[in-house]
Amino acid sequence: MELRYLEWNLHAKGGYEYNQIPDFIVRYLKPVDIFVLVEFRQADNWNEFKFKLRDFNLYCSPYVPKGYNQICIGIRKSLGYELLSVVSCDVCDMSKPEFLDVGIELDGKEIRIVGTRIKTRGLRKPQVEYLKEYLRNVEHFVCLGDYNSVQTTLKNEFSIIGNVYGPRIRNGYYSYVHKCGDQPCCGLDWLVSKGINRVYNDYSDENQSPIATYDWSFVTKQNGYDNKTEKDYLNIDGLPDHAILKGMIEI
Repeated sequence: MELRYLEWNLHAKGGYEYNQIPDFIVRYLKPVDIFVLVEFRQADNWNEFKFKLRDFNLYCSPYVPKGYNQICIGIRKSLGYELLSVVSCDVCDMSKPEFLDVGIELDGKEIRIVGTRIKTRGLRKPQVEYLKEYLRNVEHFVCLGDYNSVQTTLKNEFSIIGNVYGPRIRNGYYSYVHKCGDQPCCGLDWLVSKGINRVYNDYSDENQSPIATYDWSFVTKQNGYDNKTEKDYLNIDGLPDHAILKGMIEI
């Protein structure tokens, strides 16, 4: 069974200067089967957002005070899955990542859809260890998120837990642009999985990046980015500053 997935850091910045989920977000979510939104907040237009995505069941980690973010996972209703569990953690604890686990039974298989973001304000190691310990004995999972790490580092961290997948970085793919530095463009958004039959990219750029892709097509003047492009540091309040990670999995 093929599932189209998407992961996106929405840059909610803990709710500071963030009152509305941008209208254009929904357009990118509707074509997929499963999406994970990180650095997310249930903003003032949350009910409108839910209505526009009424073909999906939406699961969110608990609402938190300003300064912290949530995770939102959407699963298409027509998949006919059975919900088994929804688990989160205290995201205000800086030793834990932003985290949400939705357990489902689909096509006769139990699978966990996990969203995560490794915080930059806390120490990295305890957050990674929490995630590894949680996933260690899970047989089938897909963990999508902003790991705030390049792929080489992530593969070393999760080598005994699962496989790390993402776009082909050597072909010029990246999901974030830093303000400065020797290598300002880098990949931070990845898929970690175990017990999945296949992970692949069936979009138009599959020859350049056969496993997954990063989509920057939302960076337009119409969407509020003025004259900025995907090559720029996109630190605009209320607008996503990471590329969309997307592809397909076969369970």
